[in-house]
Amino acid sequence: MSAPHAYSAGVPHSAPPDHDVLWACVEEGFHVGSRRGDFLGYVDRQAGGAYRAFDARSRMLGDFATLAAATNAVEQLTGEPSPTVHDGEQGVAL
Repeated sequence: MSAPHAYSAGVPHSAPPDHDVLWACVEEGFHVGSRRGDFLGYVDRQAGGAYRAFDARSRMLGDFATLAAATNAVEQLTGEPSPTVHDGEQGVAL
């Protein structure tokens, strides 16, 4: 796994807000996002002050200078299908 790069800016800041997204601060510096009850991902504040964003499968999206930029990166992941559990598979559908 390669080292994360500092303060990526791959998500446009002009995207309209998604009013169906709810962010909860579950612990200082740790925020969890959901849309209509579906888990989207989370943001974890790093020791150096960056906000590290992760998708619903804990894949790192990057480090961001602000909480707003990090949550926006998570919210923009609308094209990925939710994982589905089929008969005979192990796992949990979120």
